[in-house]
Parts: sequence; C-alpha cells; structure tokens
Amino acid sequence: MKDEISIRIGNSIGEVASALDESMVWLGQFEVSAKAQSFVRLAIEELATNWIKYGCLETREHLMTFDLRHTADRLILKVTDDGAPFNPLDAPIPLTDQPLEERDLGGLGILLLRKMADHMSYEHRDGMNILTLEKASQ
Repeated sequence: MKDEISIRIGNSIGEVASALDESMVWLGQFEVSAKAQSFVRLAIEELATNWIKYGCLETREHLMTFDLRHTADRLILKVTDDGAPFNPLDAPIPLTDQPLEERDLGGLGILLLRKMADHMSYEHRDGMNILTLEKASQ
C-alpha cells in the first residue's frame, strides 16, 4: 500500500471526475474519516474547476498535479498548476450574511476549504502556483 499518489490532469472539465475517482480509490486503502474524504473531494473538485475556468487564460494545454500523501494521522494535498497566479488565502471572504441576490457570485468553495483545512499554505514559484492543504485523517 503506497502512502503517496500523484494525479495529473489537463485543463479539461472531463478530467476532474477521473481525478476524483482515482483519489477516492487510493484513499479507500486507509482508515480515513468521511470528513477527510469529503475534504479531499471538495479540494480537488473546487480547485480544478476554478483553475480550468479562471486560471488557464490562454488556449494552450495546461497541467495541474494533485500530490496526496497519507501519514499516521494526516492527509497532505499539494496542488501545483501553471495557471495564472492565484493565492486562495488572499481571496476576499464572501459576505454570507447578505441576501443571495445582493451578494457577489463565487468564493464559497474557497471559503469552505479554508474553514475545513487544518492548515493551508501558498507560494508562487518558477511560474507555478503551489497550494498545500492539510487535514487530520480521522
């Protein structure tokens, strides 16, 4: 049983589902809580979808990599992409206390990830976005 996996996708919405499936099959090898599984699923779906919609500004093919690692008590997800620089830790927090019709669209998925993660860090290095998320596995 490997405690690490690397999943790569191109900038096509169709590839997100296969990344989700592969990550869930891999996580199934471990005794991981449903909360941790939901976190990984949300992270992959939200980050990949946002990257495809907003981060791939030109038409050339882009690459996103999800490196998942399981330790005795943690899941570590490192997401690397070559899209436009974007630090989700600097994203404005949506005003959830306003009525829906008065709010700006977007931002709720990133907000949810920020609240669910035990730790998040971001860096932009060598033209790459690198986001690392950590979550207790139990």
